[in-house]
Amino acid sequence: MIVEIDDGDVTVSVDLFAGHFGIDPKDVQPLMRAGEITGRVEKGAGEDEGRYRLTFWHAGRQVRLTCDAAGRVINTSRTILADRTRVLP
Repeated sequence: MIVEIDDGDVTVSVDLFAGHFGIDPKDVQPLMRAGEITGRVEKGAGEDEGRYRLTFWHAGRQVRLTCDAAGRVINTSRTILADRTRVLP
C-alpha cells in the first residue's frame, strides 16, 4: 500500500517518503513531528472528481502524487525547489 483513501482520510506509506526523499523510513515520523516534512491533500472537483492530489515537502524538495479514489497513483512528479530570498520592505 502506498496510498490508502478511506472516506476522505488519506494515509501514505512511509516507504514513499523514504524513496522520494532519500531518508530512512524510521525517520519519517520524527521529521513530520518536527515539521520538517509537511504536506497537503486536495480533493478533485468537476472533471477531476474522484481524484486526489497529495503534495509533500522536505529538504528543498516537493513530491506530488495524483491518485484515483482507490488510492492508485496515476501520476507522480518530483521537483527540487530553488532557494527563495525574501526581500523585506
